[in-house]
Amino acid sequence: MLITFFIHKVMGITIFMGMENIREFIEEHFTPRVNEDSRGMKVIFDSQVGEGIIWFERAKRGWGKKPLSTNQYIIVDADLTHLLTFLNRYYQINEEHYHDIRRMFIDMGMDIMDKHTKGND
Repeated sequence: MLITFFIHKVMGITIFMGMENIREFIEEHFTPRVNEDSRGMKVIFDSQVGEGIIWFERAKRGWGKKPLSTNQYIIVDADLTHLLTFLNRYYQINEEHYHDIRRMFIDMGMDIMDKHTKGND
């Protein structure tokens, strides 16, 4: 709850901190990890406020329209509900910012997958 109190206190001064500050907050307070199971791989961003999850599968022929990481994994789904709810509450972002924040998470997830899969080669 320390994070919530700190951000809530900061919010009395700052209404919207901007995307750069939100990325810094995410990198500082969310711990990414990669899990693999029979359905594919997922990048999980853990924190005290909940999880953000991005699911990946190996790319198949003909899947050229979705974002691919350099290691040929494709993003098939993402659940960022906890993070978006938290940011909405404490950073006062709204739905018009959600696309940019989702994009930021997807880019971070692809970078993490690239590092993970290159480390396993």
